[in-house]
Amino acid sequence: MIQGRPITPSHDAPRVVSQQAIRILGSVTAVLLLVILAIDLRSNLRAQWNESGRLANEVALNVAQMVHAPLRSSANALLVIAEESHHLQQTLPQQHDALMKNIIAAVVRRQPQVVDVALVDVAPSSETAASPEDGDGVWTSCGTNQPSTAAVPCFGSVEKHPDGTMMLPLAASDDEGHRWVAGHIQVAALERSLASVPHADNVFFSVMDAHGRVVLQGGKPGAAAGTAQIPRWMRLLVDSQTLTPLQVRVPVESYPFTVEAGVSSQDALAAWYRQLAAIVVFYLCYLVAFISLLRVTSRATALQQHYIRSLQAASENLRVAQRVGRTAMWSLSDDAQRFERSEDAEELFGLPRGTTMTSVKDMLTMVAPADRPPLMHRIREAWSSGAPLRTEFRLHLDDGSVRCLSAGGQVVIDESGARRMIGTVVDVTEQWEARRLQRESEDRFDVLFEQNPLPFWVFDVATMRILEVNAAAQRAYGYTREEFLAMSILDLRDPGDHSSVVAQVAAPSETREIPKIWVHHTKAGAPISVRIHSADIMFADRPARLILAEDVTAHLADERELVYRASHDLITGLPNQHALMEWMDVRIAAGAPFDVAYLQLVGMDAIADTFGINVATGILQVVAARLAQLSDGHGYLAAITHQSFALSDAKRLTDSLLQAMADCIAEPIYYKDTQHQISVVIGVAHYPHDSIQSDALLARAALAAHSHLHSDESIHYFEPAMAQQSKEKLHFSAALRRAVKRQEFELHFQPVAHFPSLRASGLEALIRWPQSDGSYIFPSSFIPLCEESGLIVPLGQWVLEQAAKASRELHDAGFDLPIAINVSPTELRSRDLISNLRAVRAMHALADHALRIELTESSLIEHRDKAIAIMKELRAEGVIVALDDFGTGFSGLSYLRDLPIDILKIDQTFVRNVDRDARSATICEAIIALGKSLKVSIVAEGIERYSQYRWLNNHGCDAAQGFYVGRPEKLSNLLARWARVKDDVR
Repeated sequence: MIQGRPITPSHDAPRVVSQQAIRILGSVTAVLLLVILAIDLRSNLRAQWNESGRLANEVALNVAQMVHAPLRSSANALLVIAEESHHLQQTLPQQHDALMKNIIAAVVRRQPQVVDVALVDVAPSSETAASPEDGDGVWTSCGTNQPSTAAVPCFGSVEKHPDGTMMLPLAASDDEGHRWVAGHIQVAALERSLASVPHADNVFFSVMDAHGRVVLQGGKPGAAAGTAQIPRWMRLLVDSQTLTPLQVRVPVESYPFTVEAGVSSQDALAAWYRQLAAIVVFYLCYLVAFISLLRVTSRATALQQHYIRSLQAASENLRVAQRVGRTAMWSLSDDAQRFERSEDAEELFGLPRGTTMTSVKDMLTMVAPADRPPLMHRIREAWSSGAPLRTEFRLHLDDGSVRCLSAGGQVVIDESGARRMIGTVVDVTEQWEARRLQRESEDRFDVLFEQNPLPFWVFDVATMRILEVNAAAQRAYGYTREEFLAMSILDLRDPGDHSSVVAQVAAPSETREIPKIWVHHTKAGAPISVRIHSADIMFADRPARLILAEDVTAHLADERELVYRASHDLITGLPNQHALMEWMDVRIAAGAPFDVAYLQLVGMDAIADTFGINVATGILQVVAARLAQLSDGHGYLAAITHQSFALSDAKRLTDSLLQAMADCIAEPIYYKDTQHQISVVIGVAHYPHDSIQSDALLARAALAAHSHLHSDESIHYFEPAMAQQSKEKLHFSAALRRAVKRQEFELHFQPVAHFPSLRASGLEALIRWPQSDGSYIFPSSFIPLCEESGLIVPLGQWVLEQAAKASRELHDAGFDLPIAINVSPTELRSRDLISNLRAVRAMHALADHALRIELTESSLIEHRDKAIAIMKELRAEGVIVALDDFGTGFSGLSYLRDLPIDILKIDQTFVRNVDRDARSATICEAIIALGKSLKVSIVAEGIERYSQYRWLNNHGCDAAQGFYVGRPEKLSNLLARWARVKDDVR
């Protein structure tokens, strides 16, 4: 056993600076650094103060120079007027006033800063005493009681005019002082002249008159309120005689004004304060670093002592580690009779404590009989040859257990010249057990390898020859085991893949953790896709690789189908929108310009609604085939929706190509014994002019198409105004949706009167959308949008309820007048119209005739039979039905004959010029005659003049409506007005 010994310090170890030396050096450095920083701060304090004073003086001089110019020009202007007045008074006294007006106007045009110019005669002393000007006015300055003979301008105090502008009074006289010219200088003009004065952000300045009152000021707001005095603490650091004043005054040359400029001491010292803060922070950081260094050195000294104590205990720990690691020392004498062991070997050999020597014979009796001959042979061989001993053997202990030991040794010659074999012995019982378990595991692997239903094989990493293969691989590939063992893994691949196979085999294991998919060939030559899983193993004592080949041919086919479905339209077989976006993104990344066209089909909804979705699908496939044939070689064609396509080309899409597409779509389509005609609107956008993003580019091409769905032209290019219009429409639609939800609308009512008495026979409810500014949005602006978005149904329900409330209010006020409401085509087709009408009549206890329904011709053309059926139900309910805007819907007479209507309303387009235009008069006469023959009442809309009213009355019209009869207004206003003429209305 090797005993530990104390460890002494080496004499060659480098000397370390003591902690005391570090403390002294750091303290001296801190004092010197403090002195240097203080001197620098004192120097910078003086320089910063003097620089601020210099800036204030420079600003004062600049301001005085800049304000002098407008004062001089204004004063000279008044002096010129005074001199001209004196000259005209002497030469042309009769024309003096007229000529002076022109002269004053001309001078004011040239000097716009001068306003309110007037001529003033010198008053006697008694009159001057009664002058309305106060003691600080311009007349006090000029000495009106004693007119000056010198033509020197005088200035008064700044005053505020009624309009809020600040004015500086000014007066000047002629050379003899007989007449004065008074006026005002706009202070704003002086301020504009000072706008270009260069000054620092912290400088303030002001212009004061002779009495010390401020005329105008500028610079830093609030700086004038600050103090410019030298702080008391600063007098202790710097000689005040060496400091420049922060506040200076400079007179304006030739005029009674003074410019004062300055910098507050806070602003002057702001930069110095920041420098002081930075230096303080820097110095504190130094102190913190110095203190931290002292703490680190203290800890290092303590840690050094700790390491010394740890090294002194290392030998003892080593002995303990040997015992824990079940390792021991042994030696064999020259005569091979004595076998010595260290104390740690007692437990390994199962000997009593204190037994460190035994004979070789006794030791061999403990060795397992099967291990004795090999052990003795290796010991003799090592002893004779001097080679190192390496052997393992088993011991049978007295308690019946078996212990496996690994021994290693070497023949050495000791100090006495005797030969001995010494070495170590390690308890490897656990390793032996692990190897036993490994052998069992290998046996199980053999079973799993051979019986596994998935193809397995093992190949040599160096030669790539197949070393073993299971039955599943033989079945999957069609080769026998003998054929497999005569092959390499390259034989399963195409010759063109051999280089990649070699590279994959040589690749590190980290790159092979993720399984890869390869294409193999069976014995019959059929390709199969397999996912390869590999693991490095030792097979027959050489590096090999275990391969699991998972057949994923069917799975990959499914994936390809999914990929196709994700990138193609299943109806047309064309690429879809996502594939088009990817194509466009590639072009955008390359920076190459290109066009994209959006082809919006018009008429597909009608085909689907009439003939069914299958016919619509067939039509779409025919259109796709035509477009594909026409666009072959002209870019990338994709199907966007069931009603639209898109074409993008790396080159410019010519109008001829786009028109050819529009023409081919417009050609008749024959499908399943049916003929169809559809049209297309094409929107075109260009990269990068219209957008630099693929989705936005396609959206703008679509916007160009959707904005012209009702245009006669087929091709439309995107313009920025379209995006703005679309945005405004979306905002308007959102506001409209909120308004419908919050019921922000109002109903106004327009009277309908009988001919010829003009007595009211009913009211028409007209919806209005009030705005925050008091204006109204009329129905023509928002009703079409309501019909597009579906908001017309809730809005119509609200109108119906409000009209019912109004009818109840009319009845309670003593007026039995029906109210007509307009019903949209969407509401007419709804099943809820009849039930809603019944509900509101019952809720408000209304008579059957209290509410009338007005329908337009356009609402009856579509879904004619259903509309007629609903109209008949309405009449059965006692509701009067009116046909509104008659003459604008191109109705046939036979069609009109079948309509169950009670009132026919002539559209205002025919009434507008009925008293002036023969054609309009003829149409109105025909409509009136038609109504009489059908026994329906005729109402004329849009009557605005008496001549229109008289013509219609003379030609037998039944009722009138328009501004001539009455404007639409709130019901409360109508009732208030009608209450005064209640008998006439009845």
